[in-house]
Amino acid sequence: MDAMGLLVALAAVGVAVALFNGLLSMAYGGEADQRESHRHMFKRVGWQALAIALVLVALIASRLVEHGITPAG
Repeated sequence: MDAMGLLVALAAVGVAVALFNGLLSMAYGGEADQRESHRHMFKRVGWQALAIALVLVALIASRLVEHGITPAG
């Protein structure tokens, strides 16, 4: 697995952890859930956005390599 694949996998793990925390909070319910539910959702959406952005970067990079364009350096 290359570095980009590892970053995408870590972002996916972040999504799973944030989702699990939100579900656990919702399962317990109460005032703490009402207070923290927005924060849990915001973290999950943030991790999802990061994962999607990394996948897009990986796809664009692979297309560039297919066309013979390599990163400078």
